[in-house]
Amino acid sequence: MELTVEQLPGYSIEDHLAHERQRFDQARIAAHGWCLFYVCDPCVVLGSSNEPAKWVHTDRASADGLPVLKRCSGGGTVYLDRDVLNYSFILPRTALDEICRATGLDGLATTSRYIAFFRQLVIGALADAGGIYSATGISDISLNGRKISGNAQRIASTTVLHHGTIMFRCPLAAIERYLPIPPDRPGVDHAGFLTGLAEEGINLSPDEAAERIANRLRQLLAP
Repeated sequence: MELTVEQLPGYSIEDHLAHERQRFDQARIAAHGWCLFYVCDPCVVLGSSNEPAKWVHTDRASADGLPVLKRCSGGGTVYLDRDVLNYSFILPRTALDEICRATGLDGLATTSRYIAFFRQLVIGALADAGGIYSATGISDISLNGRKISGNAQRIASTTVLHHGTIMFRCPLAAIERYLPIPPDRPGVDHAGFLTGLAEEGINLSPDEAAERIANRLRQLLAP
């Protein structure tokens, strides 16, 4: 299967989400894989089923002119800025299922299987940069016990879109201003739950992380 890796130019979340959707639609027609990386200007992005009133301080976002958008996948709501790397994997399900069988994940339910595979991919790509990485919650990745990455999926009949984030520097002040404690995490404040690579002493740039992740995916897809 052919894989194309793209570093998307610019910082427009609207443009990046539109490009991601375009690649997803293309992959549903042709058996082609895509791996996308991008960063964006400050914004909030909700999962497809998230109600803004429950997941965003909409009055503050509106007062500050902060864009609030929805993506096509599930999962929770995230605050993004230029210190957060976004990655997207768009793969045919036939290829992904074959890899999952080869890596011993085929006994899991479909959604759990794909989440497990992509989390293992990202953790494997970052592991030797330092720190202790672990799969936590339904689809998170934690570093030294605190979340640095959230992940979400959209699964079509022939194609999977899996995307996620890595916080290189945790934008804690902005997260506390714009995002309430999410409904699925009552009583756990942001400060005790989130961190970034820089806060944990990990000296890795977004470009270096993207290269590691793309190379790891190429290895796993190799015949």
